[in-house]
Amino acid sequence: MKERFEIYDGSAEAKKAKGKSKNLSGFHPLFTASARRSIALDALKIWLLLGFVVGVVTGVATGAGAVSVLLGLLIAAVIYFGFRDDVYKKVYGPEHDRGQLPLPEGMSWEEAVDRIRRGFANPDVEQVTDTADAVTFYSKKRGTYQLKNTADGLKMTILTKPSKSSKKEYLYAVFSSVLLSQVIAILYPEKISAEQVEEEKAAVRKLFGAHKMPLVIELAITAAFVAFAAYVLYTTLYSDSARSKGISDSYLNVFPSEATVGEVLDDFFADGKWDNYEQNGVTYVSYTGIRQNTQTGEKIVIGIYFKLNSDKTFGIDRMTWNGDTMNTLEQLGVISALNDSYRESHGLASSNALDSAFDELENALDDALADSSSSVSMAEPESETVSVAESTVYDEPEEYTQNQTESDSTGYEIHQNSLAEDIYISIGDYTSGNMTEEQKAEFRSYGENAFYSAWQDAMYSDVYRCWGRCGYLVAWEQFGDYLDFYEGIFGSERLKDYDSIYNNAPTGMETDDEAGYYVDEVLALAEKNNADMIFN
Repeated sequence: MKERFEIYDGSAEAKKAKGKSKNLSGFHPLFTASARRSIALDALKIWLLLGFVVGVVTGVATGAGAVSVLLGLLIAAVIYFGFRDDVYKKVYGPEHDRGQLPLPEGMSWEEAVDRIRRGFANPDVEQVTDTADAVTFYSKKRGTYQLKNTADGLKMTILTKPSKSSKKEYLYAVFSSVLLSQVIAILYPEKISAEQVEEEKAAVRKLFGAHKMPLVIELAITAAFVAFAAYVLYTTLYSDSARSKGISDSYLNVFPSEATVGEVLDDFFADGKWDNYEQNGVTYVSYTGIRQNTQTGEKIVIGIYFKLNSDKTFGIDRMTWNGDTMNTLEQLGVISALNDSYRESHGLASSNALDSAFDELENALDDALADSSSSVSMAEPESETVSVAESTVYDEPEEYTQNQTESDSTGYEIHQNSLAEDIYISIGDYTSGNMTEEQKAEFRSYGENAFYSAWQDAMYSDVYRCWGRCGYLVAWEQFGDYLDFYEGIFGSERLKDYDSIYNNAPTGMETDDEAGYYVDEVLALAEKNNADMIFN
């Protein structure tokens, strides 16, 4: 024989009485707010927890930070609202085992029917009829339901449903349960209060009303939810911040302090894309951007690779030009162009912190060159070849050795002349007005002969490179900067031939076609003077 029924209203006492029952067997569940939420959460708790964990783990794995929690909550919400109706159908339907629901002790079926007919009131039920063993409730909008007096107690069944749609099954299940609650409240007023009955009736009317929502509105809400979910998923999994492991939102000392790394790069490049990968246990983040050659129209693909350190810091590991790794000088040139472009487009002044960063890069280059020289000397201790350190102009300021070369770590051949490299690196300081008198005095200390030879090599190399990568117009502007630099150190007396080319050119040139002839003249003159490339 089945146990006598109990009421589940979601209260602490009901939860305690429920104990370990997973399907509320032996309980008649109310459709009050506390009861239905408790039932849905209890039935879906494992899936909700799993969805939340998957969202958080996915977010953390993609570097989404605090958004990971939001993603977890979003997935849990989708699971809750997506499967809640199935829980309602199972728990509130007539098939649910509510235990034995007998007539009150000493009450006959006829007395029970009379009490039900006199005490029952529901605006959604138009007619109530009875027979020798059943009471039938008729509703045009909700269907037909029958309460039967059986050997196992009172049983509610659904006779007809207004709609055959499977999506509405849970509605009829809930309505049948609410009708049974009203019967129980009439026969056992100590079990279910009048307030609980009214709350159930209001809740079921709201449930039917929500389901009758116009299709257009339902689709609009669904579309909005999907759009929000897609946005959260995109920002979590595919945003620049996620794919760059947070680098795009961070700051780097070689870029303007006012801008993030992502802002500087996106300001200069088109179609910038972030990605990341693991190599030998180290995380690398790459940025790939496109820049167009103004002379040829060729698209140039620049790659910048950052290395993430174990202490959460990062730095530029290497840079590529159409897939070829740049040497240190070329990287400095690109970084300088990035800074100049961003500062010009945003009206920013030069930064002392940025100058210091370039000084650090310059020192690193000098150290790398010195290390390369040392390795050559160690490999051939008896060779009479002069080492890099010994061949620099710092030891012999009036002499300029042009053809001492070594390969740097990238495989590019760099001519070992520190003065030419200093000029190449310092041109930006001079044009931006940040070169100190001490720096100018240091350049003068080499004497004009050595300075002119080194200046010509640096100018020739830089102008040639600007022409090849950015076009004639940019190369011409760079040539003008080199003239200004030289005149600021030693005056213009030695530059008559170069000044003649510059003065013969029309002012305000705006296209590569206009500047092409004069850039070719500059390069031809430099080659005639035996100018040498400081890098290949």
